[in-house]
Amino acid sequence: MGARQRALLAAADGERTPAELARLLGRPAFHTLLDVRRLAAAGLVATPPEPDPVPPPPAPLPAPPVADPDIALLRRLRDALEAHL
Repeated sequence: MGARQRALLAAADGERTPAELARLLGRPAFHTLLDVRRLAAAGLVATPPEPDPVPPPPAPLPAPPVADPDIALLRRLRDALEAHL
C-alpha cells in the first residue's frame, strides 16, 4: 500500500464520501474513487450496503368492460339502410 492510500485511510472516517475525501486531500475525485475501490476490494474499508431494489409500480387497472352493442338496434338500422337502396 502506497503513501497515497495510507493518507486516504487516515482521512476516511466512515462518513465522508470519496468526493469529499478527494476535496479534503486535494486530489482528483476519480483517482480517489479508484483508491477507495481498491481498498474496499482488499477489505481495508467497508462500503455501504446496496440499497433495496425499488419495487415495480402497480399494474394498471384493467379497462372497464365495453357494453354489448344493442344488436336489435343495429339490425333495424341495417334493414332501414338496405330498404332505401
